[in-house]
Amino acid sequence: MPVKGNLIERVTFFGDPELDSDLPKANEVFWSSIIGHIEQDFGVPPRVILDIGCHTGGLLHRLNQRFSPAELFGVEPLAAARLAASRGFDGSVPRVWLLDPSEWDRIPSGAVDLITSHETLYLESDVQDFMKRVRRVLAPTGSAYVVLGCHSENPLWEIWKAQMLADGHRVYDHLPLEIMKDASSEGLLPSVQPLRSSGWITYDPIRAKFLYPDLRTMLDHHYRYKLIFRLRVADDRFTHS
Repeated sequence: MPVKGNLIERVTFFGDPELDSDLPKANEVFWSSIIGHIEQDFGVPPRVILDIGCHTGGLLHRLNQRFSPAELFGVEPLAAARLAASRGFDGSVPRVWLLDPSEWDRIPSGAVDLITSHETLYLESDVQDFMKRVRRVLAPTGSAYVVLGCHSENPLWEIWKAQMLADGHRVYDHLPLEIMKDASSEGLLPSVQPLRSSGWITYDPIRAKFLYPDLRTMLDHHYRYKLIFRLRVADDRFTHS
């Protein structure tokens, strides 16, 4: 990794390009599940899509292939990852904007039909501020899908969190109900369910970066604790229950 002043400037999330290049394959089953939930909810294909923490663009490319939007936004702090993401579109979508987190204001207010975010919320220190950004750009009839397994109710998080801290990442504990509370406080109506309910779990204990201590923990992570939060602009007529 190149050195910038007294700081190490990351060019990959893990600091190991091979591990980063393996992420799309590892995340494929989760991305397919996210798209499945979106297909169930959307009657009309979204025209403007935003992926928060888009990394090298794997999920953005899948969303582009499935929905053929007019405009794509990706927010990603790693410049090298944004560059990699930009290489695969080749004119297949009219407008693509790959932005640093400091450039959120370039996304027009109320313009985004579909927002996705896969396993990025544990890197956010202020969930309410995250929800404020989502609420500003989300279209009145749009939906945001935020996926998170790295939260305080997942026993596996304590193991993985220690590993991430040792790798130099700054990570944060969040409770699912507090996430929903922060969404509500910013004018969003939150819903939640497990991301997956069935299907194969592909896992190679030799190559995996993050290990499971036993089979039950792995099954619980995939089918119980890895959550998908759906966020929509709140309707004052809705009765909370």
